[in-house]
Amino acid sequence: MINHELTLPYHISSTHPAHHSLHECFIKMASLYTEQTFGYEIALKSVLLQALFLLLQYSTTESATISASSDKLKNVLDYIDLHYAEPLTISELAELCYFSEYHFMRFFKKHMNMTCIQYINNVRLEKAVELFEHGETSILEVSLSVGFHNLSYFHRAFKAKYHMTPLSFIKRLN
Repeated sequence: MINHELTLPYHISSTHPAHHSLHECFIKMASLYTEQTFGYEIALKSVLLQALFLLLQYSTTESATISASSDKLKNVLDYIDLHYAEPLTISELAELCYFSEYHFMRFFKKHMNMTCIQYINNVRLEKAVELFEHGETSILEVSLSVGFHNLSYFHRAFKAKYHMTPLSFIKRLN
């Protein structure tokens, strides 16, 4: 686990085979902690190790983890590609992977070498360029249709990516 070669299950639904046993372990841990009888720390450690043993039975190796990560990332990227024009939040994207927002942002950056917001903005800017190339000349309409609801932010992002303003880009096309 320390070398990230083994991954424990992070979502145990009520239908999971280990759910009942883990639930019993957590009830026992809560009881031990609440009562705090002499030596309860040793008993707590024992029950914690038992829970870890149960989780290890359903652990995955690094190759299975990579495959699962690839599937989760593909789902997120597909979702972004379909919904780029809508307001997207980190929380809704994290839910697609069953991750916390913090874990999702780290996961995304690790696999994509950019933040999720940077990726979404890149997709939106590429879609804007496609619209400009297909003859759309209203910068406001394009920015709104690709999901930028702040024209000033659209201009800054466009200029940062393409090293020219949207108007300069349109003039270049003509």
